[in-house]
Amino acid sequence: MWMQPFAERGPEKESHPGQPWWILGIMKRLIVPLLLLSQGWLCADSKPFQGKVHKIPGKVEAEHYDEGPPGVAYQDTDEANQGADYREATQVDIEKRSDASNGHGIGWTRKGEWLHYTVEVEKGGTYTLEMPVASQKKGGRFVLQVEGQPICKPIQVPDTGGWTQLQKIQCKSVRLKKGQQVIRVVMLEQGPSGSIGDIDYFHFIPATSESRSPVPF
Repeated sequence: MWMQPFAERGPEKESHPGQPWWILGIMKRLIVPLLLLSQGWLCADSKPFQGKVHKIPGKVEAEHYDEGPPGVAYQDTDEANQGADYREATQVDIEKRSDASNGHGIGWTRKGEWLHYTVEVEKGGTYTLEMPVASQKKGGRFVLQVEGQPICKPIQVPDTGGWTQLQKIQCKSVRLKKGQQVIRVVMLEQGPSGSIGDIDYFHFIPATSESRSPVPF
């Protein structure tokens, strides 16, 4: 029987019954980037919420994290938006609460989750970070980072007396350089409450004019 000479054959293809070789190639090209993206390893930029960069000094509402897909603007451990009351198209758990400064805050926080906030630091220097938080029983810990480096020590959420009881806490000696940058809020570990805690906002106050009322951490 005549056979086509080996030199004239096309390139050898992987043998996968029922799977044309070109489909497998496409799948590999799609799956690998998606896996990298899910881990935050693929270089991509999130965008400021509603196109507005947060100004520092100033207040950054926790629910106004950057716009973008999971792994780029935020990472959540479950696909459902538990609060389902604000920014429903995202997976971040947001709850409506009358005591929050903007009527909403983030909740159901878990280890491994993170959020991006694009900010413009108008004056580099030392700041005091003030945050209203809530937790029934002792909460967990979270930290703020810029370019992978912490800008404050890990923040412990205390027992505030219940999920509906916000309490202001502080982290002092937060160092920020001037200019636009992305702050990543990373959830480190859960506490006895089963969550890290609810967060209303992040208020960056120049160290020379810090508030006296909150509990320092």
